[in-house]
Amino acid sequence: MLEYMEGKLKYKGVNYVVIEVGGIGYKLYVTAITLSKFNNINDVVMIFTYLHIREDELSLYGFFSNEEKEIFVTLLKVSGIGPKLALTILSQLNAEELRRTIILEDIKPLVNISGVGKKTAGRMILELKDKMGKDALPVENVVEMTSVNVDARGEAVSALLTLGYNLAEAQKAVPIMNDNNNVSVEELIRLALKNSAKY
Repeated sequence: MLEYMEGKLKYKGVNYVVIEVGGIGYKLYVTAITLSKFNNINDVVMIFTYLHIREDELSLYGFFSNEEKEIFVTLLKVSGIGPKLALTILSQLNAEELRRTIILEDIKPLVNISGVGKKTAGRMILELKDKMGKDALPVENVVEMTSVNVDARGEAVSALLTLGYNLAEAQKAVPIMNDNNNVSVEELIRLALKNSAKY
């Protein structure tokens, strides 16, 4: 509905800016990265926007780049991640760093973010890996990722290891299927997470 706005920067808060457009001041919650891009009060700025609608609240979120906005919207599709947590994540990791973290299944930068535990980080990696795309990474990193394991179960065990499981826990949680070729890695990981919750 609101793709972007252009107006005067009237105020900078800790995690928001106020942009004046047509005599009206709009408060937009922003990432630390976006906040750092805006310098002088009364400068004319353009900011990409996302309107979050709830029953009791309308909130505007602003982004210096359209790429940052798209990553923000993608994060909102992950179960358990709302706009405030998505903003916190993108304040700690820029779009490129987050994409790299997800594709390489590197859980450590994620769990260091306030509000992101192992379960949320695991869901982010599981649900966003395909959406982020490998084309954003250097070729050597993609080769390293795809050549570590040769079967679905091995890849699922490896994924659990990156989530903080030890080898014994990971191997116990990942089921042994009769025909791994008919089961995707993602499905094995889902089954493993369900199994581990029972222990």
